[in-house]
Amino acid sequence: YVFKPINTVVNAFYYHSLLLMKQIAEVLGKTADAQQFQQDAGRVYQSFQSVFFNTATGLYVDGEGTTHSSLHANMFPLAFGLVPKDKQPAVINFVKSKQMACSVYGAQYLLEGLYRSGQQEAALALMTSDSTRSWVNMMREGSTITMEAWGIAYKPNQDWNHAWGAAPGNIITRYLM
Repeated sequence: YVFKPINTVVNAFYYHSLLLMKQIAEVLGKTADAQQFQQDAGRVYQSFQSVFFNTATGLYVDGEGTTHSSLHANMFPLAFGLVPKDKQPAVINFVKSKQMACSVYGAQYLLEGLYRSGQQEAALALMTSDSTRSWVNMMREGSTITMEAWGIAYKPNQDWNHAWGAAPGNIITRYLM
C-alpha cells in the first residue's frame, strides 16, 4: 500500500461512516441530518470514483497521485459498496488473486467484500485455508484463541488474545449461514 495524504482506505471508511450516521439519524428521527449525511455520502461516492478509480486498469489506486493498486485499496471499497456493478468484475478478480494478503484485522473487510459481491466460495476458501495467513495456521502454531497476526513469522512479539482476529465468528453467522 502506497500511503498518500489523500488515500483510498480512509475515504472508504469515511463514506461508510456517513452511511452509518444517516441510519442513526433516521432512527433518531433527525430527518434533516439523515438527508445531509446522504448528500455528503453521495458527494464522497462521486469524488471517490473520480479520484481513485484507474480506468486503464479497472482498479482503485492506493491514493491520489499514485498508480499503485493494492488489495487494501480495492477490498475496502468492495466491502463498503463503493464499487459500481459494472466495475466489480475487475475489482473482484484482483481481490481474489491477492488471497489473504492483509492483516487479521483487514480480513474482516476482505471477507465482507467477497460475500457482499457474491463470492461466497472464495470467502469460504479463505476462511478454511491452511496457508500461513490463515486461522488454521494460528491453531497449527498452538493458539487456542485468535492471534494478533497470522503467525509468529509475521509478528514475533505478538500476543494471543485479539478479538479483531476472529472475523469468521461473525462472518459465518452474518453471511455463510
